[in-house]
Amino acid sequence: MIVRLESTVAVEPTIIKDISVLLNAVGVGNCFLLSYTYLLKKDPKALPVSPILSLLFFVLGIVILNTILNFSNYGHQLYGFEPLSNAVSYAIAPLLFLYIKSLSFSKKILPLTSSHLVFFYVMTILTIIGLVFPSSSMGVWSQSLVQHPWSKVAWNLHFLGYLVALFYEIRKTDKQLTWTSVIIVGGTSSIWFLNLFFYLYRTWIEPLPDVVHLNITLLFSMMTLYLFYKKIGIGVEPLSKIARRKTVGSTVVSTNTDPIIQAICEHKYYANPDLDIRTLSRQLQLPYHELSSYINQHFGQNFNTFINALRIQEVVSALETQQHQSYTIMGLAQKAGFKSASAFYAAFKKEKGTTPSAYLKQSA
Repeated sequence: MIVRLESTVAVEPTIIKDISVLLNAVGVGNCFLLSYTYLLKKDPKALPVSPILSLLFFVLGIVILNTILNFSNYGHQLYGFEPLSNAVSYAIAPLLFLYIKSLSFSKKILPLTSSHLVFFYVMTILTIIGLVFPSSSMGVWSQSLVQHPWSKVAWNLHFLGYLVALFYEIRKTDKQLTWTSVIIVGGTSSIWFLNLFFYLYRTWIEPLPDVVHLNITLLFSMMTLYLFYKKIGIGVEPLSKIARRKTVGSTVVSTNTDPIIQAICEHKYYANPDLDIRTLSRQLQLPYHELSSYINQHFGQNFNTFINALRIQEVVSALETQQHQSYTIMGLAQKAGFKSASAFYAAFKKEKGTTPSAYLKQSA
């Protein structure tokens, strides 16, 4: 429903059509590849973001593919694909909203069970009923409902409502969006606005060439191509390397000369939220009193401050390498070994002198 082709009033050059179709085909493959990439994330701490983005990119791929099929006159050969594409497009706006909410520090959102996808499920079920039982009274009723001219108006109002809620959520929580988040939310919102503008134009003024609608989905393709290459171009820097050039507290640490730091970073002992100095001493095979004395003398810190500093360095590394696009900030903190939000915020403020959101903004 997000893009529906109308009859042309003029014949565009064949070369423009071919190039547009080709680029959109690349965009379809890229959407499905991004969707699969996010689907592979099995870490429970990545749950708030990964399934949302996976489903979002899958839906965008379906929408672009539907436009390609219609533009290439192959749509009629795939029975029911266009109405199904229109139905799944009801998931786009709610998924954007859930994506923004999932970036919150404390939210744990599973998209497939969210009540925000009710319209998506209802329209998909009605469409399937109309396709499977086209001659039955229920099938005829379902088809008349989903194919009614007012369904386009309902879809746009549905999208607009979620955009308002989305930007209110951003303003209410004062979220510091990264460039990737801005691309996903701002890009999709802008494309919806263009689609709405062209829909009103062709409804009230005159029809538009098909290539205009094809190039709307081309914007989706360009957006996901950027996101994909940005994603594969980001490497995760090991904490052991970061420790060579960063500090624990006020003391510069070198993993080449400090076997204690090297062992802790290599095995990520700090990631255990229940770690205490006795447990660490057993893991390092050092007497408890020697380890305690070593930390105090070399770093001027007690054990908890020392371990939290290492945890903060891992979180900072993840933020700098954009891993918070796939995890919530709390998810990153939990991976690093923090048990609670309050402990993480206190340690982060103590180590960096600011909050995680403010640190992200400064880094950007």
